[in-house]
Amino acid sequence: MKSKDKIVQSLIELMKTHEFEEITVKDISGLAEVNRSTYYRNFKSKEDIIKYKLESIMDEYLKEFESKTDKTKEIYIRTILETFLKHEEFLKIIHKQNQSYILQKVLVNYFGDVLKDTSKKERYQVYYHIGGIYNFTICWIENDMKDRPEYLAKIGAEITSNIEPYLLK
Repeated sequence: MKSKDKIVQSLIELMKTHEFEEITVKDISGLAEVNRSTYYRNFKSKEDIIKYKLESIMDEYLKEFESKTDKTKEIYIRTILETFLKHEEFLKIIHKQNQSYILQKVLVNYFGDVLKDTSKKERYQVYYHIGGIYNFTICWIENDMKDRPEYLAKIGAEITSNIEPYLLK
């Protein structure tokens, strides 16, 4: 396992038993069996570790979605949720540790390319959509992620039936 992945796994393990604010770089480096210099070569902060993990989850989602032949809103939402479900433990941990706000930042950064050549109105629509994805996911996490992605995708598709899926462009 690469040092970067060891650091990620170590933070996740530590968040299971310790408050996020109490976890130190020394704790993470020690558990990961890496030097502090290795930690700082890879990450600036604990939040950066979470951001890195969330970005890798979003990369996984995009790869999966791009492989789909049917790219309806329902499939789009379902694919995001199925990808998140694969990382259920991590998402629940960061939410419990009050770090799930980083997901919203990752979503904005991740879909930032969509915003490059858009009108002001379209930018507002994209941000509205990103907020919906984020809050929909938070609601799901708070309900212990028990509802199936297929069921939630149908709800999401109904909610967004009159909204152009800018994130699919």
